Amino acid sequence: MSGTSGSPDAGTFLAVADLRAGYGAGRVLHGIGFDVAEGEICAILGTNGAGKTTLLRALCGMVRTEGSLRLAGTALPRRRPEAVARLGVAHVPEGRGTFAPLTVEENLRLGAYVRRDRAGVLDDIERVYGYFPVLKERRAQAAGSLSGGEQQMVAIGRALMSRPRLILLDEPSLGLAPLVTRELFQIVRTVNEKERTTVILVEQNAHLTLEFAHRAHVLETGRIVLSGTAGDIRSDEQIARSYLGIEVG
Repeated sequence: MSGTSGSPDAGTFLAVADLRAGYGAGRVLHGIGFDVAEGEICAILGTNGAGKTTLLRALCGMVRTEGSLRLAGTALPRRRPEAVARLGVAHVPEGRGTFAPLTVEENLRLGAYVRRDRAGVLDDIERVYGYFPVLKERRAQAAGSLSGGEQQMVAIGRALMSRPRLILLDEPSLGLAPLVTRELFQIVRTVNEKERTTVILVEQNAHLTLEFAHRAHVLETGRIVLSGTAGDIRSDEQIARSYLGIEVG
């Protein structure tokens, strides 16, 4: 499958400028800046410790930040995670975060906990099952009894239940077999194309991620060291080897 070499023809949806973030007195991100177009799949790549997870946490209000974050023109810094979620941001954390004792369908309903449109919630559950048919078969099964790939589907499905404009995915391939990961990425692309949902995808699997992303940014020790279209980054042998550890050809 060939990658998408350009971004969707849309204006800036998420604008990040001079973003600094950290924990306590320690700083992890050092003045990051980038834009994401509406309807784009944007990959954030880098090694462990580069600051990828902290970046997603900063975008959804989970860590202390300085700088400018604007989503469709609305400022995000200093907003609580619940307030950011109400603006249409859904976060799928590393490790999936499913509620193991609850059934698949109960997990999905939790993604719509702030909604009061009962009929719309039921429709959206069926919409999620359309993307993940295996979850419909497992709807009454405890989430903790599912395979790793199925649990990741539950986590993404739960995020979709909030009807997000922006989904933040943190290492969705973690612990999954390559074929399962590819299937999951294909579903994310389908959601992106059908619903125009903007996606920021944090991943260590650079080779596969660059097949599905429109643009990519490479983080190194809390700074962006490389940005470009996914196609350009994939095709540049020196960049691929130096920053991503992948072979071209």
